[in-house]
Formats: sequence, C-alpha cells, structure tokens
Amino acid sequence: DQVLRVTARNEEHITLLGVLGEQEELQVDFWRHPNSLGHPVDLRVPFPSLQGVKKFLDSHNFTYSIMIEDVQ
Repeated sequence: DQVLRVTARNEEHITLLGVLGEQEELQVDFWRHPNSLGHPVDLRVPFPSLQGVKKFLDSHNFTYSIMIEDVQ
C-alpha cells in the first residue's frame, strides 16, 4: 500500500476526489479528507488499486506525491 498526498486545485478536483472515494472496489482510505482548496488530501491506496488510482489522478491533472512508499 502507498499513501498519496493529493492537492485539489479547484472545486472539480474536490468533487472528483469524492467520486474516487466512492469506488468501493478501489478501497481508498482517506486519512485527510478533501474539504477545501489548496489543502492536501492524504489517501492510503491498496497495492492492487495503485495503477488505477494514479491513472485517474493523472488523467484529471492532479498534483500528487508519494508520502509513504510502503505501508506495512
């Protein structure tokens, strides 16, 4: 698993993060929720979902970084 820090730059990004969180098959766990613009959002992503989540973030022009490379 990895923890990603994502920055929501506009209202659409906040909405899209909500949509991402509703995808139950991805099992994304929000450690810090998207509540306002410019504040980082931290999410734990299970290893099997990493490719899909990163592809989603890239396709919607999110800026993100890996906070924790390998969550045990």
